[in-house]
Amino acid sequence: MAGDDPLLVICGPTAAGKSRLAMRLAADRPITIVSADSRQIYRQFDIGTAKPDAADRAAVPHAGLDLIDGTERYSAFRWAAVAAEAIEDARAAGRMPIIVGGAGFYIRALITPAPEVVRYDARYLLVDPGPVLADWIVRRVDAMWAAGWGEEIDALTAAVPADAPAWQATGYAALREALAGRATLAASLAAVVIGTRQYAKRQRTWFRHQLPSDRVLRVDPADPGAVTTAGRYLEAWQR
Repeated sequence: MAGDDPLLVICGPTAAGKSRLAMRLAADRPITIVSADSRQIYRQFDIGTAKPDAADRAAVPHAGLDLIDGTERYSAFRWAAVAAEAIEDARAAGRMPIIVGGAGFYIRALITPAPEVVRYDARYLLVDPGPVLADWIVRRVDAMWAAGWGEEIDALTAAVPADAPAWQATGYAALREALAGRATLAASLAAVVIGTRQYAKRQRTWFRHQLPSDRVLRVDPADPGAVTTAGRYLEAWQR
């Protein structure tokens, strides 16, 4: 049976603004953010996974980040156990847990861990800006590179084996080629953009087919009223 307290899940494709929306909701609510991102679980893989920075993590408690080394393998069910514990810890501390991320399999493992079993009474905010996401992805890749993604990869290359699972995170392999002199930077950045757009397309397909339509509110993060809309949705079923 699902838990008595509804659980908000903020989901959607990569680069859509999920974390930004969660942080804005947390500005005037005691929220704990539980990351549902299959790349942010890796320690030291920070810039290229768009991991929340130190300022965000200091302002709002986060869980589900930096769970394993880059050489380790992980599963959705292991993450679900960590997330379930974080949810209970947040509620015990009088905070509101919110699941935030685009890893559909992680979310399903948490909400519906087995057929005919529903662990949480989940409600979903599906964050998607529509066609402009393609341009947002370009801007985010450029911002990541400007923030020192290349230097991060250089440091990781010296410390993490080339066949480690963490290198499969979107963009890292392509940029390693450029930094090793086997491709131009322009070509590698273009490959990162293409790969990220393809990943976003797969995420959109997954959420379109897997989420219960009667428990989903679609939010355009570019809408000036997005935070107000999301806040009202959250408060409506918490009374």
